[in-house]
Amino acid sequence: MFDEKAVSRNLKKYLSQSRIQQKELAIACGKTEGTVSHWVEGRVSIPIRYIPVICEMLDITLYELFGLTDTSLLSETEKKVLNAYRKDDEFRIITNRILNI
Repeated sequence: MFDEKAVSRNLKKYLSQSRIQQKELAIACGKTEGTVSHWVEGRVSIPIRYIPVICEMLDITLYELFGLTDTSLLSETEKKVLNAYRKDDEFRIITNRILNI
């Protein structure tokens, strides 16, 4: 399962960074500007068939759009730290304190 709100936030963020207008993305997807606006605002889920077009237009990966970590890019040490963070409450608390989050 994925966080649909994160997807819409990321779509909005990467559209802004790329300076691509919603209208341009709509044309590339064969949809209306209103439909893309609904995707950006999180009112409507993006149909999966448009995800590759969106990623290509915005020059981002699927991981970036969905706000996921591409674990293939992590070192073995980073994977161990990430797994410990996810599994161990105490480790997570200490890490958050160190990072001030």
